[in-house]
Amino acid sequence: MPSLRYRALEKMFSLIGVNKMLDKEGEQWEKLLSEYSKKQKKPLKVPFKKLKKDGFEMIRKDFDGATVYALRVSGSKPESAVLYLFGGGYILPPDTGDLILCGQIARACDAEVWFPIYPMAPDHKLVETLESTLKVYRHILTRYKSENVRLFGTSSGGGQAMSLCLYIKNRYPEVPLPRKLVLQSPGMQVPPDSKQKAEMEKLKKFDVMIPPAFFDRIAPVLANGDDAYLLSPLLCDISGFPAIEVFYGTHEVMYAYLDDLKAHCERHSVPLKVHVGEGMMHCWGAMEFVPEAKAVRQEYFKALSDGGDQ
Repeated sequence: MPSLRYRALEKMFSLIGVNKMLDKEGEQWEKLLSEYSKKQKKPLKVPFKKLKKDGFEMIRKDFDGATVYALRVSGSKPESAVLYLFGGGYILPPDTGDLILCGQIARACDAEVWFPIYPMAPDHKLVETLESTLKVYRHILTRYKSENVRLFGTSSGGGQAMSLCLYIKNRYPEVPLPRKLVLQSPGMQVPPDSKQKAEMEKLKKFDVMIPPAFFDRIAPVLANGDDAYLLSPLLCDISGFPAIEVFYGTHEVMYAYLDDLKAHCERHSVPLKVHVGEGMMHCWGAMEFVPEAKAVRQEYFKALSDGGDQ
């Protein structure tokens, strides 16, 4: 049973009409993309003082114009790393909450957490995003063995983690894949097929954040032609992929991907562990001040520490 605080938050999102903000088409859709492009250019407000006060040390690096933050507990010498890929439909930039979660992961998992602010749409295609993220991942591999690296991604960041592994598998097979993918509410097939769309239509009355039509509209913005496969790991050979732990809420349209993900992982012998949040919204783990988010974060930490391995 969802907590009172969670239900109040869900009600507030519904009243504000968060999902309607993304439900645009035509000129309004182009205007929305333009607005997000401008937001991306504003620098992230990094809480350096708070992070230092809380016992973290952080360095900033630049990879061909992409800013990357690496965070660890002060004085620690982690033997593992986490590459954190933020969500936002590839158009919404990250916020300070992402860095706070990076710190929590670093402490709970005794890891160094790498947080790239990767290039986003509409100014950049998905393949550019992946190339940028791959540079960061390659750099991490100069410091950590691949079996000591995990990818953590939320929403589009979760989809990007799958796409990155697919991109490496097809374009750079000499690059070893990470040990594990931990994914919160990832997109797995963009645009969805007819069966997935039908299920999304049933779920949209519960989803206060993502309109089903968003996937059809964002797909051509992100990729087309030979690169379109990168948006749909469920249509590709994922044999050899690392183990996956995935989190979906029953009140999000992306829950429609779960059955196909289970079948696809079984087909390609990819270990999969599923966490289902009953009555939970899209990426509920990001709402840190509700009890359900605090609880699911503990599951993230366990998964990233391999305590959730099958």
